[in-house]
Amino acid sequence: MENNIIVNRELIIKPLQYVTNIISNKSLYPNLNNILIEVLDNGIVLFKSTNLEIEITSFIKSKYLNKNYSVIIQGKKFYNICRSLSKEDNIKIVFNINKMIISTKNCYFIITTLPANNFPNINFLKHDIEFNLTNKILKKLIYATYFSIANNDVRKYLNGLFLQIKNNILNIISTDGHRLSFYQYILDKNLIDYSIIIPRKSIFELSKIINNTNDLINIKINNNYICFTFKNLKFISKLIVSNFPDYQQIIPKSFYQTIKINRILFKNVLNRISILVNEKTKGVNLLFSNKYLKIFTSNINNEKAEEILEIEKFRNKQTHDIQISFNINYLIDVINILESNFIKLSFIDNTSSIKIEDNYDKNKIYLIMPMKI
Repeated sequence: MENNIIVNRELIIKPLQYVTNIISNKSLYPNLNNILIEVLDNGIVLFKSTNLEIEITSFIKSKYLNKNYSVIIQGKKFYNICRSLSKEDNIKIVFNINKMIISTKNCYFIITTLPANNFPNINFLKHDIEFNLTNKILKKLIYATYFSIANNDVRKYLNGLFLQIKNNILNIISTDGHRLSFYQYILDKNLIDYSIIIPRKSIFELSKIINNTNDLINIKINNNYICFTFKNLKFISKLIVSNFPDYQQIIPKSFYQTIKINRILFKNVLNRISILVNEKTKGVNLLFSNKYLKIFTSNINNEKAEEILEIEKFRNKQTHDIQISFNINYLIDVINILESNFIKLSFIDNTSSIKIEDNYDKNKIYLIMPMKI
């Protein structure tokens, strides 16, 4: 009897997109260009890909499944064929020896397949810890911290997102050595203390999959891997095996001065000032005075930009003005994440980190190191 599946084009596109996102046609290992297709007799069709660091498996349901069957196929080629078809098309896929026939009412393709026995798998067998988060919460955690993960730093631990469970609180931290992002979320389950570092690339790929719903994601972790199980998809990532620095030592315990400022006004000023910043340093100066904040910059062509904002002070242990210089992009990154109408900026002196946070939300903290201009 013929091995075949029939599926609507719209049902297969997203699952294929997810699994083909992580594969590259330039891989030195042939099977890493491919995806595994596994047809199960319970009506499930499985698509799996891996780059040896990440493994993604997606599932769809189909009709007319006769028996278990599995093959390897060039993933991008298969995805591009399906994507090129009309949204209304039902796609018939027939598996023959060493080939696959893909057809609709008007189209017909034959492509080569390979045996499935050499396809690499990540063996995630036992887990040390397990909990659930909604898509919406996980999306928020990643969005709030991802941007300050280092990229290809020689210090491996900086190239990932630090996930720490302590006293049933989930702490998410990232730093590239120049800035630090911290997000705290209270878990509704009693868990052992545990910490891991998820690679930057894995977080980036995971962010493409997460949606803004309250659907639950099951999360399992062991010393080497983390597994996210969605409704119709499973995402497994290797972990960075390294010791993350003690971030609590980095965050100052007290600040001499805290000001409150309108977030949107501050953001608009920074966007205007950024037009004339030095292209290499991206430096901007912040002069904190008694009743105002002056933001100014100049570049190698001696072009200048300056603007003044009114501020409100919460705490003031210093009477003199303080001028601090920052990478303007770091400031804009943080302000784009914050949500309150007003934000708080806390500082010690012109050589110490500045802390930025929402006026009322204590779950997010951002630190930015000053720079010399």
